[in-house]
Amino acid sequence: MRNAFASKMSYFILTFIFLIITASFLFSGFDKFSLGGGKNVATVDGTEITIKEYKNAMNRQIEFFTQMMGGKGMTQKQLEEMGIKQSVMNGLVQQKLIANTADSMGLVVSLEEIKSEIKNLAYFKKNDQFDVNTYRNVLQSNGYSPTQFEELIGNDLKQKKVDELFATTLVSENFVKDVLNFKNNTINVHAIKVSRHALAPLVSVSEDEIKAYIAKPENSKYLEAAYTESYAKYNQAEEVKARHILIKVEDPKAIDKIKAIKAKVNTGNFAAIAGKESEDSTGKTNGGDLGWFARGRMVPEFDEVAFKMTKGTISEPIKTQFGYHIIYLEDKKAAQSKPLEAVKSELAQIAIQKTKAQDLDKLLESEKEKITALLKDNKLADLDILQKKLDAQFFKSTEANQYDQTIGQLTLSPKESEELFKANDGDILNFGNAGTIYLVKVNSKSLGESKKVEDQFVAEMTAQGQAFSRKVREELIKTLNNKAKIVTNPGLL
Repeated sequence: MRNAFASKMSYFILTFIFLIITASFLFSGFDKFSLGGGKNVATVDGTEITIKEYKNAMNRQIEFFTQMMGGKGMTQKQLEEMGIKQSVMNGLVQQKLIANTADSMGLVVSLEEIKSEIKNLAYFKKNDQFDVNTYRNVLQSNGYSPTQFEELIGNDLKQKKVDELFATTLVSENFVKDVLNFKNNTINVHAIKVSRHALAPLVSVSEDEIKAYIAKPENSKYLEAAYTESYAKYNQAEEVKARHILIKVEDPKAIDKIKAIKAKVNTGNFAAIAGKESEDSTGKTNGGDLGWFARGRMVPEFDEVAFKMTKGTISEPIKTQFGYHIIYLEDKKAAQSKPLEAVKSELAQIAIQKTKAQDLDKLLESEKEKITALLKDNKLADLDILQKKLDAQFFKSTEANQYDQTIGQLTLSPKESEELFKANDGDILNFGNAGTIYLVKVNSKSLGESKKVEDQFVAEMTAQGQAFSRKVREELIKTLNNKAKIVTNPGLL
C-alpha cells in the first residue's frame, strides 16, 4: 500500500493533468485575478512560485469546495473566511521546500524517467499508445510548452523520491512489540464527567434575588451583553422539518418516474418509498430525512415550496438543479423573537447562579456522591437520565488501552492512566478537581497474549513506520520553513 506522502504527490499530479484536460482556469468569477504586479506569487529560497502554479492550485481547491457545497460557485468572501488562499500558498511553499531538499540531497531525475512518467499517463494516449500530437495539443491549448510541463513532472518525481526516503524509515521491532503490548493491555470501564458550570442551573434562586439583581444599574451592561451572546437562542428564524424523494434530472424518464412515485406515496409510506426509490444517496439510508432547516440552506426552488407548505402535506413534483423532488413537510416552527425585557429574569437567574460559589461546591459534592453510588450499583439507566440532566459526558462499557490513554472522548494524563491500569475490577477512581466531577469505574481488565501480538506485528510495524515517517516529514518541513527565505507577493493575501 502506498504511503500517505506518495498518495499526496500522485493526487497532485493527477488532478493537475485532469484540470488541464477538462478546462482552462475555472476561477469561478475570479477571472480578473491580480497580484498587484509581478510575475510570481512568491519565491522560496529563490525558487519561484508562478502565477500559473498558484492559479492551478486555487482551481483544484475551488472545484473541491464547489462540489462540497452542492455545485454553487464560491464568493470572494467565502475564499477569505475559509482561508483558502493561505492554505494554497502553504501547500505550494511546502512543495518547493521538498523540491529544493531533493536538489540539495543530490536526488536527480533523469530525462528518461520524466518521459516514462508522461508516456504512462492515459490522458495522452490513443488506442493505449502515447500520442505526441495529443500531448502537444493539450499542452498548447492550456498555455504550456512541453519544456514547462516536463519540468513540472520532474519536480513531482523529485518530491516522490524524497517521500520514498521517508517511507524507508524503520522503527525498532522492540518498540513495535511494546506498542502492541500497550494496545492489547485493555480495560473495560464506565466513565462520567460533569463540569461545575453545568451544575449552575440547579442552584436555587428566589424571585426577590432576581428582582434585586435587575434593579441594580451596574448589572444592565452585563444583561445586555448576555442577551447579545445568547441572541440566537432567543431569536430564531422560521424552520421546517422535511423529507424528500429525488430522481436525478440526467434520467431521461425522470419526470415520469417522479409522477409515478407521487401517485403512490403518502405520509405513512413516504420514508419507506424514499429508501427504495430516491436517488439521493443519503436518502436511501434515512428515508429522505432532511431534518430541521431554515431558509437559505436548500436551493431556492426547494425553499420556496417547502416554506409555503402546511404541516403533514406532500408537494407536487418540483425541479431543481439536482433533479425532480417530492417534499413531505413533517413539521414547522414559526420564527420567534424575544426582546431583552422578556428574558431579563432568566438571564439574571443564570448570572446569580454562577456567583453562588458555596452552593455550587455543595452541589458538586452531593452530585459526586450520587454518581459514585450509581456507578457502584451499576445503575446505568439512572446514569443515563443524570447525563441528560447535567449535560455530562458518559461512556458505558468503553474499552480503553494503555497506549491511547483515552476513554471515549476523555483524555487521561499519564499519571491517571498509570493509576487506572493499576486498579482492580470494581474500583471507582476519582480524576476530578474543584471544577469537575470525573469518575471512572473499572469493570474488567485483560492483558493481550503474545500470540495476539505476533499476529498483529506486521500490520503494526507498517503503521508505526508510516506514522514515524510522517512525523519526520512534518518536522523537516517545519525546520525548512523556519530556515528558508520566503517572499510572498503583497497582493496575494
